[in-house]
Amino acid sequence: MRITIEKVLSAISLLTTVACTKEVERVVVQEKAYSWAEVKQLAGSQKNIVQITQDEASLYLQQLGYLGRLMPLPGATQPNRPGYYSAVRQPLQPLPYDLTNRIPMNGRFYLKPVGEDNMTLRAFPTTHIPPDNLPADISLRRLDPTAVRFVNNRASPYFALGAITTNNISLVGYSVAPSDQALHFVLSRLSLESGVPTGPVTVSSRTLTIPLPQALPYTIVAVDDYFLVNVISYGLYKISESGQVQQVLTLPNTAITSFYKHKGVLYAINNSGQRGVFTSSDDAQTWQLRTGIPDYFVLSTFHAVGDSIVGITHGIDNNSLYTLRWQGNTPRVRELKNDGLNQADFTDLAQLGDTVYLSTTSGLFKRPLSAFFENR
Repeated sequence: MRITIEKVLSAISLLTTVACTKEVERVVVQEKAYSWAEVKQLAGSQKNIVQITQDEASLYLQQLGYLGRLMPLPGATQPNRPGYYSAVRQPLQPLPYDLTNRIPMNGRFYLKPVGEDNMTLRAFPTTHIPPDNLPADISLRRLDPTAVRFVNNRASPYFALGAITTNNISLVGYSVAPSDQALHFVLSRLSLESGVPTGPVTVSSRTLTIPLPQALPYTIVAVDDYFLVNVISYGLYKISESGQVQQVLTLPNTAITSFYKHKGVLYAINNSGQRGVFTSSDDAQTWQLRTGIPDYFVLSTFHAVGDSIVGITHGIDNNSLYTLRWQGNTPRVRELKNDGLNQADFTDLAQLGDTVYLSTTSGLFKRPLSAFFENR
């Protein structure tokens, strides 16, 4: 058979093409999937979160210098800057640039110190940030001419300088003189005109005094419609929204590091004398002590997520999250996943809708409620 030159060249060309054709492999680098995802909209010092509070559809963030708001759910009260996330810093009156300086705050109001002399607290509506609101001042000098300043004892960085109840009554401490040994408080009712979320805010205030044998540091928390004031190494006081004062614990070894309420029982973690937890089933009127708690309980705060209580540790190299339930007087814990949180210091935890949010000193993170309780 005679093979023509054209056929030979055609065959050589085909072989060359086949030899040079190769399947190109595409290498796709996938990012590692973490249990927790960061909320990317925060930037700069907005990632340094001091605390979280909330209403039915929004989270409010006390950040270094900023007030932030996250609105992932429909039905949120529309602010002057609508959107998934917003934050504002007032140039002349920013929020404190201090991670240990928590302000009194809830989903309706927050109180911010103004001026250099610590003599004035300004009450703002939380849902509408400046300048589109009308705040009101709580002037300490007008309430008590002998007053020196509002006081933030900072017995713990996880207690604020005051507290606000569910009915928008606030309690903040102040001092009158270095030699004075009594406790002094300003009790204020905060309100807004019906249907006007921007204000003006209305404030009605009075002072309270609790005599003490010596000056001692204290913390203030709000539980539902009353306050608890723990005077370190002296006892625990219950103060009603109307200003009635009652000492409900008189033990000298009381240093409560955190409170939480679950299924009608109030728990107070104690880090003095007999380390343990005080419990009350009658809204802080009477207490019982359970001893034998783990050391990390006194470095934790506790938060409701669904029907469970979740503890988050603070100030530890590798902070953790865990569920807590009591079997008789014995605590049972189960550690939860914390990968993706960058080993930052945890500051607060909140559930909003079907998502759990964790604030840290370096960002806000979220995790679906459906996966939140997975074991570490």
